Amino acid sequence: MYMSLKERLMRTKMQSLLKLLACLALLYGCAQNNIIRNESVNQNSRVRYIVIHFTTENFSESLKTLTQTSDRPVSSHYLIPSPNDATYPRKKLIPYQLVAETQRAWHAGKSYWQGEKSLNDSSVGIEIVNTSFCSAPIEVQSQDNDNLPGLQDCRFKAYPKVQIELVVKLLKEILARHTDIATVNIVGHADIAPDRKVDPGPLFPWETLHNLGIGPWPDPQTTLTYLKQFESIPPPLALLQKALKTYGYFIDVTGKNDSQSRLAVRAFQFHFRQHKPSGLFDAESAAILFALIERYRNELLRDLLLEYGWQPA
Repeated sequence: MYMSLKERLMRTKMQSLLKLLACLALLYGCAQNNIIRNESVNQNSRVRYIVIHFTTENFSESLKTLTQTSDRPVSSHYLIPSPNDATYPRKKLIPYQLVAETQRAWHAGKSYWQGEKSLNDSSVGIEIVNTSFCSAPIEVQSQDNDNLPGLQDCRFKAYPKVQIELVVKLLKEILARHTDIATVNIVGHADIAPDRKVDPGPLFPWETLHNLGIGPWPDPQTTLTYLKQFESIPPPLALLQKALKTYGYFIDVTGKNDSQSRLAVRAFQFHFRQHKPSGLFDAESAAILFALIERYRNELLRDLLLEYGWQPA
C-alpha cells in the first residue's frame, strides 16, 4: 500500500518513540538492581502498640520539642493540635505526622507492657496538645505501709470534643493499617511508664474511645459480679499486684502499699477508674481489674481466681 511522505515520517517517529520507551524500561530495571519481588504470606506489621501522650505545652512549643535538636531529643509519629490555641497556624485542626510509621520515634522511653520493654521499637506514638501538668516530677522511693508516699500535685485539663474526634479518626486509620494491634495494646504513656509519666491523665476519654471500637474497657455486669464478691471477701494486696502485672503493668509483687505499687495502681486508675485515682486498691478497682483480665486475658484468669480461693465456673 502506498504511503505518503507524511505517513512515513509519522511511522519513523513512532518507531523512535517505542525504542526510547524500551530503553527507559531497561534503565529502570537496572536501577532496581534486577530484584525479583515474590511476596511472602509469612509476615506481619512491626507495630503492635499505640501509645497516647499529652504534650504539657502549646502547639508551637510542642512542635519545636518534637522536631528539633535538643539535649534530650524526643519525637512522636503524630501531633494532634488543640482548638483555641493561639500558636496553631490553621483554622482547621489537622494531624501533623512527624515520623513515618515505619520508623522508630522516640516517645515511649523506658517502658514496659506485659513482659515487653522498650516500646519505641514496636509502637506508634501520638502526642496530643494539652497543657496539663504536675508541679514536680515523680520520685520513686521505697516506702512501707506506715509511711505512704504522697503522689504529685497535678492539674489536668479536659480534651475538647473536636480534638478527640480527630484522635479517633487517626486511630481508626492506624488500626486499619496495622491489624495485629491487640485491643489491650492501645495504652497511655502512664500505663507503660507509671514510675515516670501521668499522661494522658484521668480526663482522657478512654471509655468513649472503647464505645467507638477503640481500646479496652471492662464489661459493666462482669465488674459488678466481682465487686460484690470483693466487698464480701477483699483480695490480699499481693494478689491484686499480681493481677495488675498479669494485665500488663510493671509492678513488683511486694504485698505492700509502697511507692512503686501506688504509682502503678494510680496509672491503672487514670485509665479505668478515673473519678478516684488514689493509687490505692479498693474493691471497685479490684473488680475492674479482674473484669478486664476476664475479658482480654482470660487464659490467665483461672490461676488468679484459684489463688484468691474462688473456684472458676
